[in-house]
Amino acid sequence: MSQTDSTDAPRPLRGFAAMSADDRRKLGSKGGRTAHQRGTANKFTSESATVAGKIPHERGTAHKWTSDEARAAGRKGGTASRLRRED
Repeated sequence: MSQTDSTDAPRPLRGFAAMSADDRRKLGSKGGRTAHQRGTANKFTSESATVAGKIPHERGTAHKWTSDEARAAGRKGGTASRLRRED
Protein backbone atom coordinates (compact mmCIF):
# COMPACT_ATOMS: atom_id res chain seq x y z
CA MET A 1 0.00 0.00 0.00
CA SER A 2 1.47 3.37 -0.93
CA GLN A 3 1.28 6.50 1.19
CA THR A 4 -1.41 7.97 -1.04
CA ASP A 5 -3.66 4.93 -0.48
CA SER A 6 -3.64 5.12 3.32
CA THR A 7 -6.51 6.59 5.25
CA ASP A 8 -6.98 7.42 8.88
CA ALA A 9 -9.99 5.11 9.12
CA PRO A 10 -9.53 2.39 11.75
CA ARG A 11 -9.03 -1.11 10.43
CA PRO A 12 -11.83 -3.56 11.13
CA LEU A 13 -11.24 -6.12 13.85
CA ARG A 14 -10.25 -9.60 12.70
CA GLY A 15 -9.97 -13.05 14.22
CA PHE A 16 -10.43 -13.34 17.98
CA ALA A 17 -10.64 -9.57 18.37
CA ALA A 18 -13.82 -9.55 16.29
CA MET A 19 -15.48 -12.22 18.45
CA SER A 20 -17.62 -11.58 21.48
CA ALA A 21 -16.35 -12.82 24.83
CA ASP A 22 -18.97 -15.59 24.73
CA ASP A 23 -17.81 -16.73 21.27
CA ARG A 24 -14.16 -16.81 22.43
CA ARG A 25 -15.16 -18.81 25.52
CA LYS A 26 -17.09 -21.33 23.41
CA LEU A 27 -14.19 -21.75 20.98
CA GLY A 28 -11.69 -22.19 23.81
CA SER A 29 -13.94 -24.76 25.46
CA LYS A 30 -14.18 -26.67 22.20
CA GLY A 31 -10.38 -26.72 21.93
CA GLY A 32 -10.05 -27.97 25.50
CA ARG A 33 -12.51 -30.81 24.93
CA THR A 34 -10.70 -31.81 21.74
CA ALA A 35 -7.32 -31.84 23.51
CA HIS A 36 -8.70 -34.11 26.22
CA GLN A 37 -10.22 -36.46 23.63
CA ARG A 38 -6.87 -36.68 21.82
CA GLY A 39 -5.01 -37.16 25.07
CA THR A 40 -2.82 -34.10 24.52
CA ALA A 41 -4.32 -31.91 27.25
CA ASN A 42 -2.22 -30.91 30.23
CA LYS A 43 -3.33 -32.95 33.23
CA PHE A 44 -1.72 -31.26 36.22
CA THR A 45 -2.27 -32.83 39.59
CA SER A 46 -1.40 -30.96 42.76
CA GLU A 47 1.65 -33.21 43.13
CA SER A 48 2.97 -32.54 39.61
CA ALA A 49 2.30 -28.80 40.05
CA THR A 50 4.31 -28.86 43.28
CA VAL A 51 7.22 -30.56 41.52
CA ALA A 52 7.06 -28.08 38.62
CA GLY A 53 6.95 -25.13 41.03
CA LYS A 54 10.12 -26.27 42.77
CA ILE A 55 12.22 -26.46 39.59
CA PRO A 56 13.08 -22.72 39.32
CA HIS A 57 14.11 -22.68 42.98
CA GLU A 58 16.38 -25.69 42.54
CA ARG A 59 17.96 -24.19 39.42
CA GLY A 60 18.37 -20.81 41.08
CA THR A 61 16.32 -19.08 38.39
CA ALA A 62 13.35 -18.17 40.62
CA HIS A 63 12.78 -14.46 41.19
CA LYS A 64 14.05 -13.37 44.58
CA TRP A 65 11.71 -10.74 45.98
CA THR A 66 12.91 -7.93 48.17
CA SER A 67 10.56 -7.05 51.00
CA ASP A 68 9.68 -3.78 49.20
CA GLU A 69 8.78 -5.68 46.00
CA ALA A 70 6.67 -8.16 47.95
CA ARG A 71 4.82 -5.34 49.73
CA ALA A 72 4.16 -3.54 46.45
CA ALA A 73 2.87 -6.74 44.82
CA GLY A 74 0.64 -7.41 47.82
CA ARG A 75 -0.84 -3.92 47.59
CA LYS A 76 -1.69 -4.47 43.93
CA GLY A 77 -3.65 -7.59 44.75
CA GLY A 78 -6.24 -8.40 42.06
CA THR A 79 -5.89 -5.12 40.20
CA ALA A 80 -4.40 -6.66 37.06
CA SER A 81 -5.44 -4.86 33.88
CA ARG A 82 -6.89 -8.05 32.48
CA LEU A 83 -9.43 -8.07 35.32
CA ARG A 84 -10.54 -4.50 34.54
CA ARG A 85 -10.83 -4.95 30.79
CA GLU A 86 -14.34 -4.95 29.40
CA ASP A 87 -15.49 -6.45 26.10
